[in-house]
Order: sequence, then C-alpha cells, then structure tokens
Amino acid sequence: MSGDGTVGRGCLDPTDAAFVEVVSDLLRRGHSVRFRARGGSMHPTIREGEAITVAPARPAGMRRGDVILYRVGRGVIAHRVAAIERGPAGALTFIPRGDASQGRDDAVEEGAILGRVVAVERGGRALDPTAGRARARAVAWAAAARLLGWLRARLRGA
Repeated sequence: MSGDGTVGRGCLDPTDAAFVEVVSDLLRRGHSVRFRARGGSMHPTIREGEAITVAPARPAGMRRGDVILYRVGRGVIAHRVAAIERGPAGALTFIPRGDASQGRDDAVEEGAILGRVVAVERGGRALDPTAGRARARAVAWAAAARLLGWLRARLRGA
C-alpha cells in the first residue's frame, strides 16, 4: 500500500522524492507522521484513503505481524511483516506482504525500514493494525487470496 501525504492544499505522491524525504527525515528525527494511504494491497486492515499513523521504530524491535513503512524504489510502501531473516553477519532482512496480496514482496533490508504503522483511522477511531482482530482478518484474507490463486491456476490448466 502506497502512502499519499497531504501538505496544505497540495497532495504529494508517494513516489514523489519530496514526500519520501520529508517522511524519512521526520521519522529519523523521532516524529510520527500521518498521511492518507493509497491502494488496496493492505485491505481490509488499511483501506483506500484511510489515514495511517507511522511511528519511528528500530528494525531490531520489529516482529512478524507488524505493519512497516519502507522505501522501495522512489516511493514508500506499508505492508505486514511475514517473516524476518537474520543474515550471517547479523543483518536483518524483512519479508513483507500486503494483506490482500497472493504472494510475498521482495526482501527489504533493515536500512530501508522507515517506521511502524501504529494506527489506522476508521470511522473516527484509531485502530491498531496489529491487534488480534486485524491480524485474524489478515490471515483469513491471505488464505482466501492463496486459494483464489490456486483455483485460477487450476482453471487455466484444465
């Protein structure tokens, strides 16, 4: 899920270098950031246009199931951590996955992690994207997405 930040009356695109730099700088300095999410890859946890709050977080403190904001190419993505791997030198590598995605994303080095999504605003309330219900929905959606992919492959091969 890409992020769409609003500054004043203008909108910055999540692939816009200025948006990525401002968000990165604020998080590095210890400030939380809030912006509207774009895309459907994290549905139902994060829906198109919902405001998300990202807090600074150390990669060493991340765990499976957290929703992280990370740099990819010229933009940023917020996806759930599906796995964490430790390399021979001790460096952490994160394997993220959108809740509505059929497969995992490419591995993300710890240096690309900007922060952790700590709240999703829905209906005037701030929801924790890692709370039990959100996590259970994510698991159910992931299973449904895998099943749908399997069924499509079987139908194409039939």
